[in-house]
Amino acid sequence: MCRKLTILARDSSMRMIAQCEHGTIQLYWSRAALFFHPAELLPLLALIQCWKPGFDEARSEGFAITRRPDGSLQLWNQEVGLRLSEGELYDLAALLWHAAGRLQLLTPHPPPAPTRLFEPSRPLTFVPMRPEWRN
Repeated sequence: MCRKLTILARDSSMRMIAQCEHGTIQLYWSRAALFFHPAELLPLLALIQCWKPGFDEARSEGFAITRRPDGSLQLWNQEVGLRLSEGELYDLAALLWHAAGRLQLLTPHPPPAPTRLFEPSRPLTFVPMRPEWRN
């Protein structure tokens, strides 16, 4: 049983990411809660960041995002689903990004310049941190 939670990122009292003393990542979203290992945080973040509005489904290492008939999205972690709008999906990505930074899962320094030129791809989306996410 978990007795201590460290809040890693918070959007509101109903949306937050925490870590218990055992290391488990706990995602609270409205009335739902998802629990996963810290190593699963980056694959989930990558999946959400790759999502495009035209997609109907995307999968990554135990997670999936599917479009429901009403246009909303379902984020799956194994057999547990979380219903989100596309805007909420990007809010969740921002929370995950902030939590990953707090856990120092992101590289602190930019990678070295590539030795070969890359072809242009889709534009990158930057989500600024909101002041209420700070503890």
